[in-house]
Amino acid sequence: MAKIISVGNISLGGTGKTPFTIMIAKHFIEQGKKVCILSRGYRGRIGYDTHVISDGKNILIGPDKAADEPYMIAVNCPEAIVITGKERVKSFKFAEEEFAPDIYILDDGFQHKKMRRDIDICLLDHKRPVSTGWMFPFGYLREPASAIKRADIVVFTRAEDDTIPEKTAEYVKDKPVFFSNIEFKGFFNEDGRIEEDLKGKSVLAFAGIASPYKFFEFLKKLGLKVARRKIFGDHHIYLDREGYSMQKKAAEMELDYLVTTEKDYIKLTDDMKKDTIYTKIDIELRNRDRFFQILDMR
Repeated sequence: MAKIISVGNISLGGTGKTPFTIMIAKHFIEQGKKVCILSRGYRGRIGYDTHVISDGKNILIGPDKAADEPYMIAVNCPEAIVITGKERVKSFKFAEEEFAPDIYILDDGFQHKKMRRDIDICLLDHKRPVSTGWMFPFGYLREPASAIKRADIVVFTRAEDDTIPEKTAEYVKDKPVFFSNIEFKGFFNEDGRIEEDLKGKSVLAFAGIASPYKFFEFLKKLGLKVARRKIFGDHHIYLDREGYSMQKKAAEMELDYLVTTEKDYIKLTDDMKKDTIYTKIDIELRNRDRFFQILDMR
């Protein structure tokens, strides 16, 4: 029977689910396992029926129709089968019949209780693990903080140290707890990695993600001068006219680059990509061997 691993969180906004899903998928692919990632496909233009974004050999649906996160997973894990669909049980049954994977990863699956899972991983932002403590629409939680107790493994992301936040201590006791942070892999454009030292360069930074201000602060820590910021809605679909407007503003201000996230870059039009660079990140997981030992044994 295939192993099913869920990666999710209890809050609205980014806690690093996508890069974490990619990291887990690569681990099992390196073991020779056939991996299938099931995603809801939020904001994809193809709709919420079951669709194969990648069959593990070829990407079948491009960024113009696929949702940004599953498409980004398909690009970074070309050997993984990536399927989107609102009804993940239906997507699972389809994958079983068509591909018979060894491993399933539910991307953003913590609240999807209809789907069975062998391991439930809950990601929490180390600095604001339960935000204000209020549920949406009064706060940023998808469900009460006590829901953390359902998790088999808890990972604190963007963690600069290994201390368990006081507000979560009662919910994570007796659970395997891990800490991770962002590992910067470099700046890239359509031709590959940029070797030039970009410290001190002036940029127009733009992002359509859940936490754009974290991205802007990240750029400043890397030594860039963020002279102009442009914020779009999460999962934004970019148009050529938006790229032209930003290119014009950057030229007027005599800035060196337009810079965005990898998640945003994959959705840009070809013309926009020519004048934009993006940051590529990975997950630095402390106690990595122990984490994957738990996943392998369950």
